[in-house]
Amino acid sequence: MWWQTGLLATGLFLAGAGTAAARTWEEELDGLVAARRDEEVRAIQEVLRIPSYNHGSPTTPAPGVVRVLDALLARAEGMGMRTRRHPEARYGIVEIGPEDAREMVMVLGHLDTVPEGNPALWTLAGPFEGKVVDGRIVGRGATDDKGPCVASLYAMKALQEAKLPLKRRIRLFLGTSEDGAGLDGLSWSCVAAYAELCRRGEEEWPTLGFSPDTGSFTVTYIEKTGVNVLGDLPLRSPASARLVALRGGSAPNAVSDLCTFALEATDEAGAEALLAALEAAAAGQPWQDAAKVRREGTTVRGEVIGVAAHSGQAWKGRSANVRTLFLLAQAAPGEDWGKAAAKLVELLGVDRADGEALGIRQGDPEKDDNVTVNLGLLELKVREGEPRLTFHVNIRYPGAGADLKVPTLRHFTGGQIREKVATAFRAAGFQVGEGKEIALTGGGEPYTVPWDSEIVVRLRKAYRDAAGEDREPEIVFGGTYASAWRNEPVDDRGTLFGYRMAAWGMEGGAGEHEPDESLTLEGLERGTRILARALAGLGGATD
Repeated sequence: MWWQTGLLATGLFLAGAGTAAARTWEEELDGLVAARRDEEVRAIQEVLRIPSYNHGSPTTPAPGVVRVLDALLARAEGMGMRTRRHPEARYGIVEIGPEDAREMVMVLGHLDTVPEGNPALWTLAGPFEGKVVDGRIVGRGATDDKGPCVASLYAMKALQEAKLPLKRRIRLFLGTSEDGAGLDGLSWSCVAAYAELCRRGEEEWPTLGFSPDTGSFTVTYIEKTGVNVLGDLPLRSPASARLVALRGGSAPNAVSDLCTFALEATDEAGAEALLAALEAAAAGQPWQDAAKVRREGTTVRGEVIGVAAHSGQAWKGRSANVRTLFLLAQAAPGEDWGKAAAKLVELLGVDRADGEALGIRQGDPEKDDNVTVNLGLLELKVREGEPRLTFHVNIRYPGAGADLKVPTLRHFTGGQIREKVATAFRAAGFQVGEGKEIALTGGGEPYTVPWDSEIVVRLRKAYRDAAGEDREPEIVFGGTYASAWRNEPVDDRGTLFGYRMAAWGMEGGAGEHEPDESLTLEGLERGTRILARALAGLGGATD
């Protein structure tokens, strides 16, 4: 192989003590990554300073998301890479490698994020300051997924500068609608738009690829999927106290760190009684200091703090939404909204996320095969003059494929979980079904990639060669773009896209969907080096 014979093809030599010492291609890439470290950090800071979430954007990406896309495309073009932008900013493309190469390797990232949540809970730096604090870059999107997108760009730049003989093109896909599903109408419209162009022969499917969106260089073989419980409960006329405002959560796939509410009594005495009931309900709880209530005439207002986390790691968080429902249930157990709150608390549990009351508790967080339950969104809405209590519960599970990782347990299928959840809600007195109080969606089988597939084998090798250790494929708590085209036919014979894509990397990040989301500088540089080596292998430069 060419890199074992002195690297004459690339002319990469170092002179020392009168003797030519050849550098390996790995060392060459490492050095090129290190040389651009400061520039890479500044590039991440630039995009972190632009808020880029789509919530409230029902048809096209929000202006902030488009700004980030245009900024990275401009940077890539200035780095001498080929770029292209979808006319509606659904996605952007950055590409290197021989233009006439028939095959293409794709890195699928996204530039949209969840909102910042409660700004008061960001203690290291503001969510959009892009500051470097204690060796880490802090900001919403630092690790999910702006930071990894920029790292992938600079890994490609290292390949470009090293002039490695790529046999495939390397393409970075910059999506704009991954994290907004549930609060807007976009819902992965970027990968859907790309797929439609592929079907029309105006775009091309990648030969292999990965999504750098997991926080680990252990290759993902299962991406947990979900069952969603969508509640829309009509509230009858109150007897003595009216729920006039309620809002909690920023995304269905994030644990709520803030929920606010307002109650209206018929007189000040009634309001004082509500206030006392709320204070008494909070007083016996370990989180009593997280609940603040006050009276303003006949109105009682409340604010409840939780702990944010990704829905797939809901056990790490504490739901402000469920805590609020607990207080409302205690404050007015006779009111319609109080009764609904009590039922939901019974089914979900305060400061719990395991689904025990729903009959779906299973698995171990240490093995990543556990089921999680998260009441991500809670809101009082008024339609046609009628108040309605609405909510979104997101349930994540690994499916039967987890039996390979944890053979001592027969894991629930999506269908089993959906049926158990429906049964539990019916038993609690809710109407369940399409067009009723409780609607269920999801319940399919998670995206599962065989351990012996080419993409898994190659990514494991890239990490093993770089780190000197091997890791078994893992189960990841969320879904990524790797699963976007799982059912797409890619040739005239109807062959499915199948197992060409996997979720992978990068490490050094913390706080996805949480306050103080950040990426370490050490993890950034190491991760960019590993990404560059992986792309060299996938691109055929080391074959």
